[in-house]
Amino acid sequence: MRFERVTTGGPSFVYWAILWGCGFSFTLVYILRDIFAPIGSEPLGRDFANVWTVGKLALDGQVWLAYDLDTFRLALNEYVGNLTLHLYSYPPPAVFIGIPFALLPYIPALILWTVLGMAFFAWAAKPYTPFSPILAALTPAAANNILAGHYGFLHGGLWLLFFASLHNHPRRAGLVASAMTFKPHLGLFIALAALSRRQALVAALVGTATLICASILAFGLSAWFGFFATTVPTQGEILINTKTQFGLAYMPSAYVVFGRGSLGIVAQVVISAAALLLLYRHWTLDPFPLATATFLIVPYAFGYDMTVACLGFAVTIYTRWSCLTAIERWALSAAFLAPILTFTLPYIVPFALLAALRVQLNRGTDAGPGPMFFGRAEL
Repeated sequence: MRFERVTTGGPSFVYWAILWGCGFSFTLVYILRDIFAPIGSEPLGRDFANVWTVGKLALDGQVWLAYDLDTFRLALNEYVGNLTLHLYSYPPPAVFIGIPFALLPYIPALILWTVLGMAFFAWAAKPYTPFSPILAALTPAAANNILAGHYGFLHGGLWLLFFASLHNHPRRAGLVASAMTFKPHLGLFIALAALSRRQALVAALVGTATLICASILAFGLSAWFGFFATTVPTQGEILINTKTQFGLAYMPSAYVVFGRGSLGIVAQVVISAAALLLLYRHWTLDPFPLATATFLIVPYAFGYDMTVACLGFAVTIYTRWSCLTAIERWALSAAFLAPILTFTLPYIVPFALLAALRVQLNRGTDAGPGPMFFGRAEL
């Protein structure tokens, strides 16, 4: 695959360094705080404690305990040494991801999880990036994954592989889509894209059914009952009724940013409708605008999920710099920094993402469902 720069003249080194420095330095402060935090506070690696603990439960033949809130938190305290308000919010097939890491002690497992995740995402991003793919694993969203030990590198790498394979290898793309079902709520545009290729759709359905059957055979139906009876309602409760929770500061959706009340609902509907209208007018199978649109439409999403979206903003800035207006540059830059702006200037985040989506669709996409997008040849 060959990336072709569309315009001559990119951002200055100083601008580029400041953009990346602002995106990573904020998270670095929290990483250092976690390293030197007192024992018993938020565990180092944060959400990776969930991944590792559920793997330990699987090895002990007790996966169903992951879907009982109080019991899972007690298991976290036993295995990791931290009694926190964590929730294992993923369907049973996701448990398979944690099992190999649970074979290692916690800290080595966390290091391996982080290094493998960064390497996988950088490798998957390489065909899409006109700059060093190492930077793809150092965006603000990527930095949040280093802090939070989350699935963003895995999900983002699979997202890029899906779209890279969809045109010429639809069956492979479908299997990749099935592997992404550990975060089903972020798969809206994966599902719509799969509909464009029958072979991809069939492979995705078969792969998903296989994972469901494998999880039932490995963990029993009790895990699925717990997921639907306890986990899904709890996620809804967190999104709707939780008064104060630090985790909500990770969320870029208009619904959360504007208070989760009537104003939040109206803002979410308006922003989602605007994003859908833009996509209706400029439908594309480019992975970057579709990733951006996901965080405008889905109310339950986090900054560490935005690995592909942040990479897309950086690619647009780099390749379209000389033809962007000052307002477009600022919009893309703010969208790039969205995973940290949710903590500092949350009200501008939905509007920055919407403006960035418009820029990507108007200036950043060379074609729709054909083999060319973002000025590069597809796999």
